[in-house]
Amino acid sequence: MTRNVKLRIVDKERFIGFLLISFIVLAILIVFFVSQTSVQGQAKDAYISVYAKQGDTLWGIAQRYNYKNEDLRKLIHTIMDENNMETAMLYQGQEIKIPTQ
Repeated sequence: MTRNVKLRIVDKERFIGFLLISFIVLAILIVFFVSQTSVQGQAKDAYISVYAKQGDTLWGIAQRYNYKNEDLRKLIHTIMDENNMETAMLYQGQEIKIPTQ
């Protein structure tokens, strides 16, 4: 047996209020989850850009920007990884990304 049930809105203002609140809560949840992913991405990409001048070496640049006083060899390795470098050779005008975190 199938039964046809007709639904009707008894209090139109209350129903519209419910829909409005539901939409606002849904929008807040979407914004919250979207902003969480972008914040995580920003922390990973924290670096400054330096352009190599004639006579610059990776060792010298690492010394100049070693704000955390970490082992220079480790910083040079990190810089090379960040810039996809196979050797420590620099070219004039080459952009070098120095991680700040």
